Amino acid sequence: MVNLDYLYKPVVAKPYFEKNYLIDRKLSFRVVENGTILPQTSHAVNGKWTWGKGGIVDSNGSFIKGTFIKSELNGFYVPPLETIRPCSETVIYLGAFCLIWGHFITDCIRLAWFLKSEYFNQFKNCPIVYVMDKQIGPYLNFRRFLEILGVDVDKLQLITQPTQFKRIILPEESFYFDNGKHFTNEYRETINYIRDYALKNRTPTSCKKIYYFHGRKYQFGEERLAEYFKSKGYEIIRPEKLTLDEQLNFLISCESFASTVGSCSHNSIFLRDATEILFIPRATSRFIPPLDYQTLLDQVYPMNTNYIDSTMSLFYSANRNFCYIISEQLKRFFGDKWNGYEEEDFKTFLQYVKNFSGRLPNPAESEGYSEILPDFMVQLKQHKNLIAAYNMPSKWDSMLQSSLPPSFSSLNYQTHVAHKGWGLWQDENQISNPLKQKRDIQAIKINFPGHKIYYSVYWNEEEGWSTEVSNGEMAGTTGKAKAIYGVRIHLDEAGAKAFDILYRVYKFDDMWTPWAKNGELIYSHGQKLNAIQVKLEPKP
Repeated sequence: MVNLDYLYKPVVAKPYFEKNYLIDRKLSFRVVENGTILPQTSHAVNGKWTWGKGGIVDSNGSFIKGTFIKSELNGFYVPPLETIRPCSETVIYLGAFCLIWGHFITDCIRLAWFLKSEYFNQFKNCPIVYVMDKQIGPYLNFRRFLEILGVDVDKLQLITQPTQFKRIILPEESFYFDNGKHFTNEYRETINYIRDYALKNRTPTSCKKIYYFHGRKYQFGEERLAEYFKSKGYEIIRPEKLTLDEQLNFLISCESFASTVGSCSHNSIFLRDATEILFIPRATSRFIPPLDYQTLLDQVYPMNTNYIDSTMSLFYSANRNFCYIISEQLKRFFGDKWNGYEEEDFKTFLQYVKNFSGRLPNPAESEGYSEILPDFMVQLKQHKNLIAAYNMPSKWDSMLQSSLPPSFSSLNYQTHVAHKGWGLWQDENQISNPLKQKRDIQAIKINFPGHKIYYSVYWNEEEGWSTEVSNGEMAGTTGKAKAIYGVRIHLDEAGAKAFDILYRVYKFDDMWTPWAKNGELIYSHGQKLNAIQVKLEPKP
C-alpha cells in the first residue's frame, strides 16, 4: 500500500504509482558472436574529455542497449582497432558496475539472475566478466552482495581494455529503464536471496525504527530533518559507515524505516514485507521520469509506504541541491501541532537558494509546490533582517516576486481542507475551493496589506468560537480532522471607514449562506463548510 495523502499535491504524483511495472515473463539470454566488450573510460570528444559508457559492441559495430548502466549516463565510444585485444574464450557478461550504491542494487545487478538460473549450468566453467566506471578500491559491499548470491568474486574478471571475445553470453535485463520502466520476477528473486540470507543470519537489535541518513552537503536541512526523526524515536543510521551485513541486519529487523528518496531509500527492498516506510521526496518533481526509480521499487514487495513532502526544492536539479524543511505534512503525520514555519526553515531555504547556480523554477517543475509556496514566501518576506543577513543573489528578488500570490496588494485568503491541505491563495471575491470536491474547511487565513483584518471560526456549541486572529494568521486547526461550522470577519477602524467587508460560505447541503458583513456571525446550522467567498465594497 502506498499512501500519498501527506504530499503537498498528491494529484501530481498519483499517476506514477498507478502503473504496473512488473513484466511477468520468463527471461532468457543471447549469444553475441565475436562481440567486443568496452571498458568505461575517459576519452576526448571535440577537444573535451568525457566518460564512455562501456558495454558490448556486436560484430557489426552496433552498440547493444542494456549492456551499460543507463542511456542518460554519458556516450558510446569507438576504440581504435589497434587497442582491441582478441580473445578466443566464451565469457558471461555480468554488466557495468558504478560507484553509487543505489544504482548498484538497481541497474548493476540486473543481469545477475542468470547466475542462479538453470541456464548457468551449461556455462558454469566460463569466466564472468564486467566493466566498472572507475576502480574504487576493494568496494567491499559490492563484492559482499555478489558473495551472498553465491558468486566466486575472486574469479570475476574486470575488463580494462577493449576485448573481442569468441562468444559473449548476454542475459536479458531483469530491471530496466530505457525501453519503459519495468522489473521482472527474476529481479525479485535476486533480491530474495539477499533477504533470505539476512533473515537466516539476523541477530538481535534494539533499533526498531531507523532513519537512513544520506548526509551529502547538497542536502540542505537534512541534519535537522534527521533530528526531528530522532525525536520520534528513530535511530540515525549512516549506511556508508557499515558493512553490508550490518546494514542488512538493521533493515531486516526494523519495524519502521525512514529516509529521503534516493540511494538510501532504495534499500527498502531488503525490508520485511509490510514494514512501515516513511519517504521524504527530494522535491515534488522527483516522481517525473527519469527521476522515478523508487516508484518502481515500491512494487517489488508489498510495504506500508507513506510519502511525506517536507521540502522546498524549487529549482530543477537532476541530482544535486535539495532543500528540506519541517513541513506541516510531516508534523501532521506524527500528530504534532503545526504552528507555522520556523526561522530554521527559512534559514535552510535561503542557504539553498544562495548555493544554487541553476535557473529559476518553471511551472512544470514547481507545480507540486503551488499550494504551499505563496504562504511560505509571504512569511519569509516578513523576515527582512534574515534575508539581508544572507546577502541574497540578484535573482532572488525576481524569484520572490514570482512566488507571491497574485495581486498581493489586495485582499487575499486561503483555506485548509480535509485530505488536501492548504489551497491556493485566492484574490478578493474568488471561491476558495472547488465546490464539487466536498472537502470540509478546517482552517482559514486572510491577508489585507495596509489594513488589519480580524477573523475567527466556529466549531460547535461545546467549543464555540476560536480566538480571533489577524492578517495571515491561522484561524482553525490542521491535522485534527476538525471541521468548522461558522465564520466572522471584520476590519480595523481605519479599514472599516474605507470598506465594508462581505463574506459568505458554501455548505455541504449545496447552498450558499446569505452575505454577511462587518463582523456579523455566519452559522451553517450543522452543515460543514465547503468554501468561502470574501469581497470588499468601498464606502462613499
